[in-house]
Formats: sequence, structure tokens, C-alpha cells
Amino acid sequence: MYSLIDRINPILGIEVGVCAGANAKRLLDKFPNLTLIGIDPFEGYQDWWGFIDKEFMTEQEHVAIATLDPYITNGRFTLIPKYSDKALEELEDNKYDFIYIDADHSYEWALHDITNYWNKVKDGGMLCGHDRSLDGIRKALQEFTQTIGKEFVVTEEPQGDSWYIIK
Repeated sequence: MYSLIDRINPILGIEVGVCAGANAKRLLDKFPNLTLIGIDPFEGYQDWWGFIDKEFMTEQEHVAIATLDPYITNGRFTLIPKYSDKALEELEDNKYDFIYIDADHSYEWALHDITNYWNKVKDGGMLCGHDRSLDGIRKALQEFTQTIGKEFVVTEEPQGDSWYIIK
């Protein structure tokens, strides 16, 4: 996946599901030409394996802000503290070089995010994400790619168990 991302010209990306900010930091460090928008409400939610409580997510938010502070300060990272469907209202269609989805892992939300964020990726850009081997995400990817007539590609970048689709 990294080989498909422009390393010279300014690029604009989105990460849906910031959690502690480790992946956002990895991407910002790897691509000094990247400006990244993170979307995460840091609220409790029911994920595929159990309930993630508000207290845990508040801790993750504090870690993310501390981890990403240098990028916030220099204008390369912006956080939209909203659910992914509410954040869509603030984002232009066909604008982003890549969007990385790693939020609610249930089939319903994975399909929702994959479907809704596809329109935000510019032509030639990538919709990508994490946890392709989870049943809900795999099912959402298969269903979505069937409707658009494309296939997803497996990758271990920027973290293991990732996937991408070129628009």
C-alpha cells in the first residue's frame, strides 16, 4: 500500500477510528507530505467482541492527543470528535488521497463506513482499512466490492491485516 501513496506532493488522508493514535502517528511519520484528519467520537460502543466503555475511550483520547500533539501543533493532524456518519457532513466528496477505516468492526458499521467514505476518495485514491480477517469486515468488503465491480487487495501496511481498494 505504501508504494501507491505519493511521497512528493502534498496528500490529504482520513483515518476513521483513531483510538490511541498509533496508526495516525505511523502514517504521519512515514509521509511528511501528509495532512491527516482523524475521526473518532471517543464514546463507548458495542464492537464485535464486546462492549468498549466510555472510560476506556476517554483514556484512549488522552493518549491520542498526547501522541499526536506535535502534528496537531504543526497543522498536519486535525481531529473531528464525531461518529463517522456525523463527520461525513464536514468532508468534501472526491477530495482525499486515502481513507483508512479502523472503527466499529461490526458488519453493519463496517459496510456503512466503507460505503459512505468511498465517495470521499478522489479518483485514483484508496479506500483502505484494518481487520480484514474479521467476519463482519470481510463480509462487508465482499458485499461492497461486488456492488462496485472491484476487488480489495490484502496488505500488511500500514499495519497487519489491512486491505485497500483503488478508486
